[in-house]
Amino acid sequence: MFTWRPGDLHVPAGRGWVNAVTCRAPRTELPSFTDRKKPHVSNERKIWLKGSTQARLAIAGVGALLVGGIAFGPVAFGAAAPPRYPAAEIHKPSPMPDRVILTPTTTPATSQKVTWRAETTAEFAQAEILESPKALGQVLPAAGAVTNVKAVASTPVNTTLGYASTYHTVEFTGLKANTRYTYRVGDGTNWSEWTDFTTAAADFQPFSFIYYGDAQNYIDSAVPRVFRQAFAERPQAKVIVNAGDLIDSANSEEQWGQWYKAGGFIDGQVNNVSIPGNHEYSSGLSTFWRPQFPYPDNGPGNPELKQTAYYVDYQGVRFIGLDSNYQSNATLMASQTAWLENLLKNNPNKWTVVTFHHPVYSTTGTRNNPQVRDQWGPLLEKYGVDLVLQGHDHSYGRGNAKTARKSATVHNGVVYVVSVSGGKMYALNNGENWTGNGAEVVSKGQDVQLYQLIDVDKGQLRFEARYANGQHHDGFLVRKNDKGERTVNEIRTEQNTTGEQVAVDKTTVRSREDITVSAYGYDPGEKVAVFLRDADQAKDERARVRDWRDLWKLWDRDSSLVGFRTADELGRLTYTFKAPSVSRKDETYVVYLSSEHQKITSPVVTVTKK
Repeated sequence: MFTWRPGDLHVPAGRGWVNAVTCRAPRTELPSFTDRKKPHVSNERKIWLKGSTQARLAIAGVGALLVGGIAFGPVAFGAAAPPRYPAAEIHKPSPMPDRVILTPTTTPATSQKVTWRAETTAEFAQAEILESPKALGQVLPAAGAVTNVKAVASTPVNTTLGYASTYHTVEFTGLKANTRYTYRVGDGTNWSEWTDFTTAAADFQPFSFIYYGDAQNYIDSAVPRVFRQAFAERPQAKVIVNAGDLIDSANSEEQWGQWYKAGGFIDGQVNNVSIPGNHEYSSGLSTFWRPQFPYPDNGPGNPELKQTAYYVDYQGVRFIGLDSNYQSNATLMASQTAWLENLLKNNPNKWTVVTFHHPVYSTTGTRNNPQVRDQWGPLLEKYGVDLVLQGHDHSYGRGNAKTARKSATVHNGVVYVVSVSGGKMYALNNGENWTGNGAEVVSKGQDVQLYQLIDVDKGQLRFEARYANGQHHDGFLVRKNDKGERTVNEIRTEQNTTGEQVAVDKTTVRSREDITVSAYGYDPGEKVAVFLRDADQAKDERARVRDWRDLWKLWDRDSSLVGFRTADELGRLTYTFKAPSVSRKDETYVVYLSSEHQKITSPVVTVTKK
């Protein structure tokens, strides 16, 4: 027997229970069980409920004992917390495959590499593959449908946890382009689950890829939600780009295990394109790198750069990875620079994405990477690279060369991006490393975890950065024509589609002389009306009409229509017309362009008499 009175809880000893304990509860009347519509919570109880975990467990125990009279609560009040589960047990390998990951080959339309970890010998490491069936399990594949492939490499890595992790790699060859396959890996007895991937198309086809900055820290707690949210947004992504510092300690078995757990099954379905950051080095490259990332050996040729500098042509995009950890090594930097120029000069693909760890323009602190900027920067600009994806600075920064600016919302240069996916954050530096080296910051972010979604189409590349919770942070559109001409357009907002964004070739022009206006930011083929408006009248109307939408309606109705023009495939517009005849010495006008998506004006143009 045990009895309850307000203030006391007595748990009897014996029969496997804990020793008798008396717990003192706050002295307040308990609410009537028959008055459930009017719950009573005293101020004392409110404070108590906000207290320690131990107090909350005590409450739970009281409730459990009261309901039914004999239900058990916690085993003991005040007991020590459970011990931390050892990393050596969490990440210990077994005969069951884990850490399954796809890495691309030089022919991703017809071949695919898969790497995994398992306790098995090279003799037994193998995989099975077949064209993706409608069902498996009780539905057996047709005779001869499954191909068995032996591992081409089995490499043990001595770990910091007292055991070796052995990585096995198979290469599937002779595959069909743009075809879905199902595979599993194992030792012939102990198999992974069946997993699907799709080969690349033989030529250009639209696709999506995901880009992450540094994961590095809080890999087991904060990073997984970023990886999972990105995959939820782009489940059909074909490539994941990691811009270095996947982990914090180069040879930590625990951290590599956490990184693989963060990605989970995603790594076995989507090709991984990673380059090493400074944290993948510790007295040399991480011993894990090459066994688990058997990237193409098509780099500059230096042994140190094997599978850390490489390229992959994938469905119309050339992905180029560089190793920026050798900035103090003149030989290896020069070797990569020459190799990079050759890849850019002889590039059959429409789109080019270059990734390395240390930014051309740093976003945080006093960081500076002059060797990267001086040697690689000019080549990136000269050959019109579309995206440069970087890490290292644990913040977000996106910008371009100042000379590329064409309007308030459009430039035609290389886009440089720095991002972070992990939980370690650095403070922004007001963009000094950008502005001090001829560049400008367009978007920035501090104390944010991000993933980037890039959608590639024939004439357009769409880039969006989102927070870990899925909300939008930044975005832009890159449009490119068959000549290689390009515009980079901010995602439209109500604020950036109005105002003075029309350029004129001259601000003083004689009556009936030609004047040329140009503007950017339209959709391809968008129809634009060109108006002239008396500048003094326009100024007065701006002062009287506060709502721009009302002002545009007024201007659409009362301005003098000059003509219509259609934007080209890059969203550009150029129109030449004759200045009006004037009766006074100097008359002033603004050119006003009105379309579905933009209502923008020029600077004041003065028209003089002949």
